[in-house]
Amino acid sequence: MPLLHRTPRRRPAPRARGFVLLEALVAILLFVVGVLGILGLQAGMTRAQTEAGIRSEAAYLTQELLGLMWADVPNLAGFAISGGSCTATACQRWLEKAKAALPGGGAAVTVAAIADGSTGSDVDITVTWTMPGGEARKYTTRSTIALSHTP
Repeated sequence: MPLLHRTPRRRPAPRARGFVLLEALVAILLFVVGVLGILGLQAGMTRAQTEAGIRSEAAYLTQELLGLMWADVPNLAGFAISGGSCTATACQRWLEKAKAALPGGGAAVTVAAIADGSTGSDVDITVTWTMPGGEARKYTTRSTIALSHTP
């Protein structure tokens, strides 16, 4: 009976060992980096959307206060806000609304007589708030409220 000749099994070269494992680890690393990038993008978009919503609310509140002032031109001095309070009842209600609507909300309003003596005032309104991350923001507008003023 003839002896069967067995060919010895070749072992892979030492360089080729673990190559598939290395490829899998690199693929997992790339996947994780991609997922982290998407999460970072999502967080940035959420932060920008929150800030835009608050800024839009501040602009709306400013226009609302200007409307209240236009409705009560003889009492414009009562709308001046310094130190967090004002004397006009409509202004006090508006200030409470602003504080409730904006995180850390507040406002400052200056009312100055028009230089040419017209009935009315130049008004500066600054609405302030604090973003959830702690950054202070403000929205400022300037207007003239007068019954018979031509610049």
